[in-house]
Amino acid sequence: MPGPIRRWWRTPAVRRRVAGVVVVVGAVMAVAGILTARWGLLVAGIVVAGLGASLGPARIRR
Repeated sequence: MPGPIRRWWRTPAVRRRVAGVVVVVGAVMAVAGILTARWGLLVAGIVVAGLGASLGPARIRR
């Protein structure tokens, strides 16, 4: 089963969508952390947004 998943993940459109979703989730977490003054949530949101940025299609290595 890893073969089809690996081929699916290799396409730039899929990676761009997943990266976009992860960055949006991180941004929402960061805004929620600022609004509620929960600094741990703010830090987690920044980390998640950074991970989403690193998932982008420019990171494809063959």
